[in-house]
Amino acid sequence: FLQTYFSSKTFYFFNTSKIKMASAQIACNKVALYRYWNGKDHFYTTNANEIGTTTPGLKGKCGHTSEGTACYISSTQAPGYLPLYRYFNGTEHFYTTNPHEIGTDVAGVKGKGGYTCEGIAGFVPSKGTPLYRYWNGTDHFYTTNAQEIGTTTAGLKGKCGYTSE
Repeated sequence: FLQTYFSSKTFYFFNTSKIKMASAQIACNKVALYRYWNGKDHFYTTNANEIGTTTPGLKGKCGHTSEGTACYISSTQAPGYLPLYRYFNGTEHFYTTNPHEIGTDVAGVKGKGGYTCEGIAGFVPSKGTPLYRYWNGTDHFYTTNAQEIGTTTAGLKGKCGYTSE
């Protein structure tokens, strides 16, 4: 979920093994969002079979090496949860809760930047630990650990040439 509507590029995800639920006990199904790197593109998925490994350091399909679990999201929609859309432009993946950034939320339809919607990766709550989004000119990178890149201020460049969005 975006921190301040759509002006910020910070989404909120689960990052602990226990989900704190409101007294109404929202129905959700927590699943791992795995992170992979192939030397050009960071790729995130909840489907362990898509790359074939979830063990950090092991290489799977398409040359992607597992970097472990990025965070936890829900596989089912619940009140207060937004869809997390996954896009691909032929070279890199892009994730957002705001389909207006790309211009489509329909799987198989190409939008801005040549990104084609690949569907919904999962659903994210409006409160929780933020998953920060960064861009280095060729790759989007997402992490819950602000120290990985060293900044969470939009527009500031951090480690490895990534700029916080």
